[in-house]
Amino acid sequence: MSRIRHLCIPLSIVASGACALAQGFNVDVNAIAGTPPATYSAAAGQSGVWNAVPATLPLGPLTLNGLSGAPSGVTLRFAAGPNGYNGLGAYNWNNPNTSGGDQNLMDDVLDVGGGFGGGIQSGVLVTLSGLAAGNYDVYTYCFAPDNYLPGNGGFPWNTLVSVSGSSSAQQTVGALDWGGAFVLGETYAKHSVVLAAGADLTILLENDISNLGFGSLNGLQIVPTVPAPQSYCTAGTSSNGCVPAISASANPSVSFATPCALSVANVEGQKSGLFFYGVDNSGFSPLPWALNGSSFLCVKTPTQRTSSQNSGGLAAQCNGAFALDWNAFQAANPSGLGQPWGAGSKAYVQAWYRDPPAPKTTNLSNALELTYLP
Repeated sequence: MSRIRHLCIPLSIVASGACALAQGFNVDVNAIAGTPPATYSAAAGQSGVWNAVPATLPLGPLTLNGLSGAPSGVTLRFAAGPNGYNGLGAYNWNNPNTSGGDQNLMDDVLDVGGGFGGGIQSGVLVTLSGLAAGNYDVYTYCFAPDNYLPGNGGFPWNTLVSVSGSSSAQQTVGALDWGGAFVLGETYAKHSVVLAAGADLTILLENDISNLGFGSLNGLQIVPTVPAPQSYCTAGTSSNGCVPAISASANPSVSFATPCALSVANVEGQKSGLFFYGVDNSGFSPLPWALNGSSFLCVKTPTQRTSSQNSGGLAAQCNGAFALDWNAFQAANPSGLGQPWGAGSKAYVQAWYRDPPAPKTTNLSNALELTYLP
């Protein structure tokens, strides 16, 4: 019987709102079948230069190139898993159903290990060091290029994939044969993880001893991301029982590539109000806006305010709203309180409006944290 292997392909990570956005990486493990071109994006949808990495253990630390091809400070290492390693090392099989970048990535692997007799646990520990703090999605692709061979279709080789610190559980990846596209759970696993400053990203790949024990790793993708705008703090209740809620269509970008529209719903009708913002909320706890009032100041000073506007709607009803084109405001105010906007920088935004019967004659919405994209 042929040693049919399943390929474990790129892990993709996405980093979010740290002081500097994380950098993306593409890694092709065992380039016997060739390295994918920079236009190839795999399941993560991330194109860019692919790093060709030998399928050997132990390996590294190797310095990775970023998507542009420039060297980075991020390194990659391979080591045996906690139960040891007894794999075949580099393994390649020309699957007739793959072609192009899929063939480059999927037809050669690092054998995770195992044995035809089953019951032998083996694994590979992948460690990436030097990544920026932030949020990442990790895509791990596991497919055996020789699974189509006679005798192997009944028990495809599976790989068990886990990412340390991830909110996603261990996932089993394996498929009978390449079906022409990446499929979650068949050709790749996806994990989400948040890295603290200075922390390593560690991925453990182990063979599935219930399927004769063979496992595989094809490559890695590191894809940094920024989460959606985050609302926080508590909105005050107006004198007519309205609780305003602030939101944003997307995080802003330094290049204005993404529309960013701010809105506040459930405002009392026919009220005058505005947005105000700050750029540093470190160490700040919300403060009561007024004695016996329900609003909280959620943005740390110094702050800057926008122009006043009317909420519209009907008086004493909760059908008023405020709106702001944040990109237009940013273009007219190219510095955030004296500092140029930059990728990874923050803005903390809240809405203020007049409410004469309320303590201090005004009230506040909840607040919003925006993280700048490139």
